[in-house]
Amino acid sequence: MNAGIITVGTEIIIGSILNTNIKYLSEKLSEIGVHVDYHVSVRDNAQALTNQIENLLSKVDILFLCGGLGPTDDDITKQVLANYLDRKLILDDEQYNKLINRFKKNKSTMTKNNVRQAYVIESSTILDNDNGTAPGELVEYKDKKIFLLPGPPREFEPMVDKYTMKYLINDRSIIIKSVNIAGLGESKVEDRLRKLNLEDSEVSLNTFARYYDTEVKIIAEGEDRTKLISKVDEVVKRLHESFGKNLYSEDNISLAKMLLNKLIRNNLTISFAESVTGGLLTSRLTSEAGASKSIKNSIITYSNEAKSKLLGVKPETLNKYGAVSKETAYEMAYGLSKLNMSDISVSVTGEAGPIKSEKDIGTVFVCYYFNENNYETKEYFLNGDRNTIQSRTVDTILLHLIFKIGGQYGTRK
Repeated sequence: MNAGIITVGTEIIIGSILNTNIKYLSEKLSEIGVHVDYHVSVRDNAQALTNQIENLLSKVDILFLCGGLGPTDDDITKQVLANYLDRKLILDDEQYNKLINRFKKNKSTMTKNNVRQAYVIESSTILDNDNGTAPGELVEYKDKKIFLLPGPPREFEPMVDKYTMKYLINDRSIIIKSVNIAGLGESKVEDRLRKLNLEDSEVSLNTFARYYDTEVKIIAEGEDRTKLISKVDEVVKRLHESFGKNLYSEDNISLAKMLLNKLIRNNLTISFAESVTGGLLTSRLTSEAGASKSIKNSIITYSNEAKSKLLGVKPETLNKYGAVSKETAYEMAYGLSKLNMSDISVSVTGEAGPIKSEKDIGTVFVCYYFNENNYETKEYFLNGDRNTIQSRTVDTILLHLIFKIGGQYGTRK
């Protein structure tokens, strides 16, 4: 089966909101073997929506209409589809009573336009909305299935999980697995993949480049699920053999979570002294559950005065080499290590812009300090605006630590 997804809403088209529903629904459909061939976003315009409905219904087995089910005049999805199918909208007594009871429970007044949400397309299957006022619907049309789903993610996602999947599961299986490869670049990863000759009629591989790594997505599709699982496992094994330590993660585990897992596994603790990142590095890690097992301390030393008073960076170092230098990065990490709170001390200082002060914008120095005989100071040059440079700095540090802890440096048995 193949599917098309239409998301309805001017707010999506003009970029006021991020369309997360596309990603969520596409992933869920892929898991059950439904191929998503089309993503379309449409303004709150009846003719434009009608044109897209007509276009996609000629190409797909399943059509999803997401959004535009609310009570206001610009919520046109249900009416447009009913007109296209030449079906009536009828008041559903059960949905109407649910609507009244919901407003009573919330002690609020139901305005007249809210009643629109209790109208459904005749002969449709109603999908109850447990988290909002607009029900979803499944409409059978010729040999097609058309789903109407509410737009807000907190309503959309539970409805996808609870109702829509059960109407689409068939005998065909699909297995999707991701592995993450860093340090090579997408072109080199792609070239090596093709030479491994891992694909066949049931297994395909696709690459997706990100700033810090390349995701290899393995997609296996067929009738025998047990056979597909075995094939995917064999592909993953071959990838590990070919890429070695560059294959650092599976299934898109975040860099922060991956690092924390390695720290915990090796019984290591870590502390940070941040200047250019202003706490973003620590925040990325503490957003993950279990961070308290490994993170001992974090100091934001944004000013030279803080670097000297809190970390003992020498004034002559700052005067001679500047705050953005490998010398300052080293003394920051060394001073942090003297607090004796963790096994690893990491410092970062740099230029995020937009106004240059000492070095070129994008220049970053990081010191990874394990002990006086085991430390490394790295210089990076990162492109982008201020926020991008800060974010990429964090990604770079996390990935480097993953490799260091997993490799020859700082590993405890």
